[in-house]
Amino acid sequence: MKTRPDLKQAESPAMQALRKQRIENRVKEIPKKYRKLYKKAMETNNEEAAIEALCLECICWQKKEVVNCSYLTCPLFGVRPYTRN
Repeated sequence: MKTRPDLKQAESPAMQALRKQRIENRVKEIPKKYRKLYKKAMETNNEEAAIEALCLECICWQKKEVVNCSYLTCPLFGVRPYTRN
């Protein structure tokens, strides 16, 4: 799996602080069972966690709805989680 470059190196200290604060605020709005996944997606270069978190967030944190996703033109449709046998 490809990894992204370290984005923190490209951000100014002010941008890093703002991003950290916004992530902390967002985590408070996420169901507790998905907070660890969201933090992993936001704090690491793990593409799999990022895709899973984005798909879950898109459908209001309902895992079953990711499997039943009908947004056929979504760029992540073919790689969405929970659909592989």
